[in-house]
Amino acid sequence: MKVIQIVTMAALTLGLTQLAYANHDGADGKNCAQKKHSLQDSDTNKDGAISRDEFMSARQAPAEEHFAKMDANKDGKIDQAERDAMKAKWEEHHKKPEVKPEAK
Repeated sequence: MKVIQIVTMAALTLGLTQLAYANHDGADGKNCAQKKHSLQDSDTNKDGAISRDEFMSARQAPAEEHFAKMDANKDGKIDQAERDAMKAKWEEHHKKPEVKPEAK
């Protein structure tokens, strides 16, 4: 019985976090560069189920956009210099603000 309760609570928790993430519009400019998105948007024929083709198709455009951003010299490859540049950009974006010690 406890196992069922634990599994149910885990499923509810994951479901709620997915709902919160799916409705994040990125307005704060911090967490999500895309506009509104959700898994249900992938159901292009609106049959209530998401086929593999629908799922993959919905992710193709963002993947191509991400690749294009990383491929700075537009040669169709992401070399080490481009990976290093993207890593530096990511680290700068996610850098924690410097905390200055309080004066006594």
